[in-house]
Amino acid sequence: MKKTVLASLITVAMAASQSAQATEMETELNSLKQRITQLESQLSDTMAAQASTDKERAQLSISGSADFLATASELADGSHENDLDVDSVELTVEAAVNEYMTLSTTLKYEDDGEDQELFVDEAIVTIAAVDSPWSLLAGRSGTPFAVINGNAWSDPLTNDLTDNTDDLLLLGFSQGIFSAEGYLFKGQSDERKVDNLGLNAALTFDNGFTIGAGYLNNIRNTDPLQADSLTGDDKVSASRINVSYTVDALALSAEYLKTGSFKALAGRPDVTAWHLSTDYATELLGAPGNLSLGYSKTEDAELLTDAGEALFAHSRVTLGASRELHENAELIVELVREEDYAGANTDTINLVLSTRF
Repeated sequence: MKKTVLASLITVAMAASQSAQATEMETELNSLKQRITQLESQLSDTMAAQASTDKERAQLSISGSADFLATASELADGSHENDLDVDSVELTVEAAVNEYMTLSTTLKYEDDGEDQELFVDEAIVTIAAVDSPWSLLAGRSGTPFAVINGNAWSDPLTNDLTDNTDDLLLLGFSQGIFSAEGYLFKGQSDERKVDNLGLNAALTFDNGFTIGAGYLNNIRNTDPLQADSLTGDDKVSASRINVSYTVDALALSAEYLKTGSFKALAGRPDVTAWHLSTDYATELLGAPGNLSLGYSKTEDAELLTDAGEALFAHSRVTLGASRELHENAELIVELVREEDYAGANTDTINLVLSTRF
């Protein structure tokens, strides 16, 4: 009898102990599950925040450049000049608005001898789809008439003749070796209407050869040709042909521009401009560099004047060498000889520290 009671008590005690252990284990398991759920939630929130940050970084990019210039010149009359300048500073912010639109804005400072301040040089929105050959660009940008080829720091005379930034609308097409674009821009002479049209077309081959052509219905509506020697508002068309060829480290390019007749000028001359350039990528003093040679010339532009001064030189020759200074910087040395229509020469040496990020 006593043994039976004792055995029962032991059984009850063991059952109670096992029940208590099971309850404690269940409590610990529930606590562990809650902790795991909290950690999973925190990890999910962290990953979502990181993904959002990565997405924002991928959609927004900031870049910029600054050129610091030291120059010395011997003028046509035999006098000498020298100067130190922050030649230009650019800051560009580009953002992906959505999967079809990209917005880009460029602020620029340029030493042009006038009020020196930052201004909006470009502000454009580009609409395009990855699988479509079509694209649409709208906003303020450079008029894409002259094709500036070559790595010379000084622009060729073809750029002097056509350099213009304006409000424009551009429709582009690119498929295979063929590309084309048509654009409307506001122009300078009459900003109440948009009747300035430009067209470009090009063939780019796999062997490095490119040929292109362009047309403007009125080059008078660009900045360089707002001159006091041009009276009236007659339209003057312009056309362009350009070729380039790249093989290994050697790059060659050529461009020819021709305008229609300027009725306001005696003899109604057709102005022409052309340039040739050669670039060779090589190592200079132990770092990647480039050697460049450019020659550009205008014809029949001597009557284009502003405040009595000729707008364009007769010829411009550039000889330059550049060398990288580690990443995102290079040093440029360039010799420039410019001849006016009277046959007088101006010689200039440019020393440029060009930086970018």
